[in-house]
Amino acid sequence: MNRSRFKPNLMYLTAIVVFLFGSLSYSNAQEATSTLSGRVVGVDGNPIAGISIAIQPSETFDGMERQGPFFVLGSQTDDVGRFSIANIPPVSVQLVVLPYDAPDYEILSVKIGAVTVYQRELPPFGGIAFAIKPGTHIENVEVIAKPRMRIRGQVVFADGSPLAKVRIDINVRYRSLDGQSSGRSSGGAQTDDAGYFIEYVDSPGLYTVTVNYQELSTTAEPFLLQEDERKDDVVFTVESEPIPTDAPRGQVQALTSPAPGEGAWVVNPANGHAYKSIRCESWNEANKQAVAEDAHLVAINDAAEQKWLSEIFGSRPYWIGLTDVAKEGEWRWTNGEPVTYTNWRQPYEPMDTDRGEEDYVFMGHSPTGEWSDVGPESGAWMSVRMAILERKNPASKMPAEEK
Repeated sequence: MNRSRFKPNLMYLTAIVVFLFGSLSYSNAQEATSTLSGRVVGVDGNPIAGISIAIQPSETFDGMERQGPFFVLGSQTDDVGRFSIANIPPVSVQLVVLPYDAPDYEILSVKIGAVTVYQRELPPFGGIAFAIKPGTHIENVEVIAKPRMRIRGQVVFADGSPLAKVRIDINVRYRSLDGQSSGRSSGGAQTDDAGYFIEYVDSPGLYTVTVNYQELSTTAEPFLLQEDERKDDVVFTVESEPIPTDAPRGQVQALTSPAPGEGAWVVNPANGHAYKSIRCESWNEANKQAVAEDAHLVAINDAAEQKWLSEIFGSRPYWIGLTDVAKEGEWRWTNGEPVTYTNWRQPYEPMDTDRGEEDYVFMGHSPTGEWSDVGPESGAWMSVRMAILERKNPASKMPAEEK
């Protein structure tokens, strides 16, 4: 995502810094080293304590490749944001925030004397590069930084215990606040002792995040992320009992707990209909199984029925019988009943995305069983592996052992 909002030319400003503090030397290791000290503040001018910044060789300088061995000279800011970095060799260097591969802060600019250098994008492709004349001691440097936009999530099992110290896959879907652009990304992260992970993002927008671990998958409620905001309270609930984190692939499904109402018909006393949950690979497979059992995917006709279903079957994601596959925008129940009630997840659904039409609906991921429309190319498609079936007059059609 675009970080080119800082327009000044980086190499031009770098040349100004070199001009002020002397010419650049790449090869003479005997020349005296330099020091750089100052303070780190936020855009509001308040000091930032506990941030680790460092000097390391720049990738390139004026078209020349980095010279000499790689090094990192770090300093952590004190309570008033002050830092000091010594023993800087006479080569082109770059000011960065540690850890280098996933910094929690982003440097916006560095003011050295009368010159302010702006960072256009994060290292290694961007960064603030400069050179200091050997033996020079530069003081009162002002570094302006800000927290990076991020999503901090916690992955937990159905009983609330964390999925700790494992490698997870993360899929992120993004749509800009004005709806004019969208995108997606994927990557991985390691959860900590409490099941937390951090995913950094660059732009405000509507985000949908899916976490996968072996055969398990969970998608959090979509949420809005404003400019410079951090979302630190996203919970991803894996609908499973706690499993050994060293369980081999292929064995996780066998270790998961049965779903509420799975395989057994439950009668709703309000309408006399019977319902049960089943496992499935897709909406189409669930629909075929419903027909084979002289039933249909559940049709939810009012708020009372929705409440009863949520109480009986819980907040797992379940396929329901609503679809607009026949005609886009005309939602119909597979059993032919009229649509008299909806429980869409507001304000996000129903909505097709850049990843294709979303013609099928599932309920769940919330205590009230809100509905979402998805399609085979949607990020949440693979996370729905259950469906709810419904049939009328259950007593006359149930096998004797079910009555």
